[in-house]
Amino acid sequence: MMILSPLFQQVPQVEPKRKVEFSLQNRKTHLTRSTTIRVSQSHRSWKDCSHLMSSWILQHFLNPSFFWAGMALVSAPIIIHLINRMRFKRVRFAAMDFLLASQKRNQRRVLIEQLLLLLLRILLILAIVALLARMILDPSQLSLFQGAKSHHVVVLDDSLSMQQRTAEGTVFDTAKEVVRRLVAEGADSPQSQIFTLVRMSAPATTLSGLSEVQLNSDLLVELTDRLDAIKCTHQVAEPDRALDSVLERLTADRSAVRHVHVISDFRELNWIESKSAIASLKALETADTNVNLVKCVEDSTENLTVTQLGGKVEVAAAGVPVTLEATIQNQGVRTASDVRADVFLDGTRTPRTIDFQDIAAGEQTSRRFDVVFETAEHHRVDLRIRDDALEPDNFRFLTVDVPQEIPVLIVDGSPGTEQALYVADALAADTSVTGFSVDVQTPDDLRRTPLENFDLIYLINVPEIAPDALIALTDYVSNGGGLVWYLGDAIRPAFYNEKLFQPEASLFPVRIEIAPREFNRDDNGSVAHPDLVPVESPLFQLLTDAEVPILDLVFVNLYFPLAPASSDLPNMASDVSVLARLNNDAPVFLEHRFGRGNVVTCLTSAGPLVNPQGTVWTNWANGPASFSFAVFQLELAKHVIRKDRSLPALQSGQPIEFKLNQAFYQPDVEVLSPSDQIDRIQATPPAQEDNDASSSEPDGTLFNVIYRNTDEPGIYSFGLSTQQPGREERLYAVNVPPSEGALAIAETDALKNELGLDSTIQIHSVGTYDWILNESPGSEIRWLLLLLIPLLCIVEQFLASRLSYVE
Repeated sequence: MMILSPLFQQVPQVEPKRKVEFSLQNRKTHLTRSTTIRVSQSHRSWKDCSHLMSSWILQHFLNPSFFWAGMALVSAPIIIHLINRMRFKRVRFAAMDFLLASQKRNQRRVLIEQLLLLLLRILLILAIVALLARMILDPSQLSLFQGAKSHHVVVLDDSLSMQQRTAEGTVFDTAKEVVRRLVAEGADSPQSQIFTLVRMSAPATTLSGLSEVQLNSDLLVELTDRLDAIKCTHQVAEPDRALDSVLERLTADRSAVRHVHVISDFRELNWIESKSAIASLKALETADTNVNLVKCVEDSTENLTVTQLGGKVEVAAAGVPVTLEATIQNQGVRTASDVRADVFLDGTRTPRTIDFQDIAAGEQTSRRFDVVFETAEHHRVDLRIRDDALEPDNFRFLTVDVPQEIPVLIVDGSPGTEQALYVADALAADTSVTGFSVDVQTPDDLRRTPLENFDLIYLINVPEIAPDALIALTDYVSNGGGLVWYLGDAIRPAFYNEKLFQPEASLFPVRIEIAPREFNRDDNGSVAHPDLVPVESPLFQLLTDAEVPILDLVFVNLYFPLAPASSDLPNMASDVSVLARLNNDAPVFLEHRFGRGNVVTCLTSAGPLVNPQGTVWTNWANGPASFSFAVFQLELAKHVIRKDRSLPALQSGQPIEFKLNQAFYQPDVEVLSPSDQIDRIQATPPAQEDNDASSSEPDGTLFNVIYRNTDEPGIYSFGLSTQQPGREERLYAVNVPPSEGALAIAETDALKNELGLDSTIQIHSVGTYDWILNESPGSEIRWLLLLLIPLLCIVEQFLASRLSYVE
């Protein structure tokens, strides 16, 4: 015990002290944190109250700057009253006894009268302050630029239809005048008004200096120059996208009042037929936003639109006539008479004028015409009609990359490739006339031939295809190449059924029986029926429209019928369509898509193939209708030939994109716009995910060329510099969207019906600006105050005079 006692004696000397220190420290920390939290909450509450107070003042006074000065002035009568109540040194004399007795008798009445006089003076000052600050009792009746802090968002429609001509200029000029008047009226208002301009063509981006800026005279001066610089686009209107973007912008806006002014031509196509635009307007209305729809044109107008210019340009060749087709639509309400169009080839007007005659209201008419491109290079074709209300849609542009010849590969498994000769003679008997250049090979040559060098491949009576050649052929068709199958006595049905056919994505579209079948004609009927019965298809249109029944002379004696189908294994792929059948309803011509390529399959032979029994498969190539065989092969080639090498049809605003092989081209690209403006851009390396695409180029890497400044319609020329000294030119056509030529106006009643009878959205007619005028809705209270102030002055003087005498 004696040894341990010192140890026990040391414990109470140390631990309690530490515990006290820790306890005090924790308590100090807790008090500090609690005090900080209370101060923070108090600061936040004061900030919220201050915001609510400021918002209330802005909502109820047109000149809120006078409010606080008036509140300070209210203290003047109170101070005077308190000064008068101050006690002074009392001096007793005889007459005071009578005064004190009188004061005691009238003390309550005098006090009430003095308080009444004080309240009357305070009320007089408040009335003067309310008059100077222009008080409004009902903030909901405030005019456009008066009262609370407001955010005015103007959605300016700058789509193609806004370029419609009017007596004063264009509809877009009228829209810009509305914007000017809005800003001019708002510039005279308090600094609590802010302004944002949103273009319908690019709602996600705002112009520099026109986003959430104060409405003042400086903005008015700047806006005049900025509006002159804003040009109407040639693009399609998307009001729903613009309104949704504005709603998203205003969601975080803390303005007391939010206004959205939609300035547009309000075409039926965009505002009545498109329900999404109405839904976006209702969403804005639900979000406590005042919406004004400002119409810039009142009546519909007549308009013709060139909606289409094209043709089988993928079969164009130097010196060979190419048939093009143009379509014009009457988007008015009356018949358009004597409609004519001029054709320009490489900027030079051709002698021929295309006559569309009369086009009924709402109808469209197409005409075909031939064009000859004399040289193998890029060419341009323009079609123009006479001017009307909307000029940009009176033009249509087309670019054609014309080669010297169109390469076609024919692979024939027949002895001596005799079947291929019939097709080759039909396609390229005279290359200068048809433009096709034919290369005939055997199935063994298929594995050694680069298929990408050809625009079309025929496989005629091919027994089977080597695995490596089949892989190359599959890639060729899936990447856009055209393929035509013709069968015959040399094919091996088992290979076609097992290696080529698939129920879904199939290179060969059907399963066939193991042997051909002879077609049995019905000779008992009194009316002769043709063997070949086309289904409605453009392939057979020339033959079926002829006055002479050409197909009656075509006989099909042998063909491969479809194998029996089962629930587990169908006999036809899912996306196959039948182009023609035999008289017994057996399919003989079929078409389907494989990847990006088009495939046509014929279940009989191409030429007069003879079986061991002496039966000719078909007489089409050398019989009485042999002349139609050449016509059909040319139509078939035009239908199936690969189309991914033709230049794309682009609309205004769509970027122009293509790839360059670095081994052959330099990255510097010069762009010449339709208005002769020159831009210089750089080709960029491909992204990581594009490596697979570039790996197919053995000689170099593919670089991307992207040009986005394509709002102007016309021909864009891209000058490419080659690695070897030289230069190439590529042309791309950009056209306006035909839908913007529909100038029918959405009537005000129709808009109101779509919005609903309970909608608060205001619709303003063209040329009316009274809704913009900055007139005070508080005129009634202003006159009331003007009458009240003199009355208060009279009563105040009466009470002051009365209370200045003591009974």
